[in-house]
Amino acid sequence: MHTNSYHDYMKKALIAIFVLLLTFSINSFAQKNFTGNEAADWVQTQRKIADSLFEKKNSTPTEINKGVLVLKNALTFLDSLPIKELARTNTYLWYRRTDVNRDLADGYALLNKKDSALLALNRMYENGAISVISFLQQDSALNVLRNEPGYLAIISKLNNQRALWKNTAFKTPYKANLSAGEKVAGLSLLWSQAKYNFVHFDHVNIDWNQAYLDYLPKVQNTTSTAEYYKVLISFYVLLKDGHTNVYVPDSLTTTFYSRPPFRTELIEGRVFVNQVFSDSLYKTGIVPGLEVIKIDGEPVISYAEKNIRPYQSSSTPQDMEIREFSYALFSGPKNKPIVFEFKDRNGKLINRTVSRNGHHDVKGLKTMEYQTIGNIGYLAINNFEDTKIVKQFDSLYYTDIAKTKGLIIDVRYNGGGNGDIGLDIIKRLTDKPFVHSASKTLRITSRLNAEPLWESNGAGNLQPNGKIFYNKPIVVLIGPRTFSAAEDFTVAFDYMKRGKLIGLPTGGSTGQPVSFSLPGGGSARVCAKRDTYPDGKEFVGVGIMPGITVKETIKDLLNGTDAAKQKALEILNK
Repeated sequence: MHTNSYHDYMKKALIAIFVLLLTFSINSFAQKNFTGNEAADWVQTQRKIADSLFEKKNSTPTEINKGVLVLKNALTFLDSLPIKELARTNTYLWYRRTDVNRDLADGYALLNKKDSALLALNRMYENGAISVISFLQQDSALNVLRNEPGYLAIISKLNNQRALWKNTAFKTPYKANLSAGEKVAGLSLLWSQAKYNFVHFDHVNIDWNQAYLDYLPKVQNTTSTAEYYKVLISFYVLLKDGHTNVYVPDSLTTTFYSRPPFRTELIEGRVFVNQVFSDSLYKTGIVPGLEVIKIDGEPVISYAEKNIRPYQSSSTPQDMEIREFSYALFSGPKNKPIVFEFKDRNGKLINRTVSRNGHHDVKGLKTMEYQTIGNIGYLAINNFEDTKIVKQFDSLYYTDIAKTKGLIIDVRYNGGGNGDIGLDIIKRLTDKPFVHSASKTLRITSRLNAEPLWESNGAGNLQPNGKIFYNKPIVVLIGPRTFSAAEDFTVAFDYMKRGKLIGLPTGGSTGQPVSFSLPGGGSARVCAKRDTYPDGKEFVGVGIMPGITVKETIKDLLNGTDAAKQKALEILNK
């Protein structure tokens, strides 16, 4: 046997063995009982194996062929009857077929098998692939296909689909007063996006089609873009969902959302200053404990009911209270100061005019704050937006948290962000696998039916961190500002029975919104994913209930007492 022939023979033999082992692995896995998410995660591991072979520096044809075989076997797995059944009701699993075919196109293109690469791209398109167009256009592995008619045809079809579903024609520039056609188009887009994607219609008693008809003359009668957007905002308020909102164009943000740097809270039916974020404002006498009596000459409660409440999208009474009397109470045009009537602790009335802008020493809440109180750690995590949070937690763990005998995690001011950040913290609080929120979405085909058809994504399954495990008692403080990703964190913590929840019910709103542009430069979003506890227990529209309820009193505020924190310390010190 010649040397070259021998090497060719050995390469073919090794590939044959590789295929046999891979087929055995897939057949073994296919015999397991697993959820749709687990199946999708397994496919993702196969994609990573193939990608490592494709992206390897100076990959050989043999290595690329191995990657192609891995992906072809992943498709065989996706074509098996039980997996196809799971994919029908699991979006995450369904779109793994799109990803695998896209990866296959890369592999074939690297092997200069243009026809096979184009076939894989067509299969990708047929499975649903609008969002991948930018990846295709930037993917250097597909350079050999750029001028192929088949490739150009796929790009054209994807662009047409994207224009349809991304509503690009509706994205018109800002004008002081939009045309009548733009105004009707914007309302129509809001109506249709909610009709086909909104997952909480059972939370509201409304005829959505009739609401659309009622609002047509309202938008047509507006005389400015600012007035038009106020009507659009009130339209989506009808859906009573914290993740379904209309946002004004950038040109109008300072007209709608400017506010001075202090916040208030409704306590025992009265409105008090509870946070001041500017030292210079503080020095003028605006301090926590002041009661707000009037705004612009009108009693504060009636002012809020008339000017604020009608424009707040809210899922629960506790969330509405926070939006009405804390977040949005002072919002308005930046050039229009607010005239306040306050009452101090001694009952003295104080009149003060405060600018909505021009405060140059504003300091917001820190992302994370930590202190040790006796032997108890107190960790406030005020958002899940900063990607450095997990690293900060790890650093604190090694220097401080590990030494404590109990830990308080305070998410009362955490309005959410990236849910994975919160779940990464949970991974460090257990040594066992755990599940987090279950979810479901509406199927596109439900548009052809009288009843909605749901795709269940099941509950997520996660493994512990493995390196860091805080095994001491924990209490989590929650309240109505605990929202979105912070509620995802709270659900996982609560369901695993890791410790007590203390405080007040959470805001009661999470989910994955569908975002889209509106005429005039604004935008909107519709909640398109319905989350529950892993066992199906609802918390959206209700809130996550604390195990121990602690409600702030006027006395607590005036004395500077954090009653929920004190209760947590009392429990952990026992």
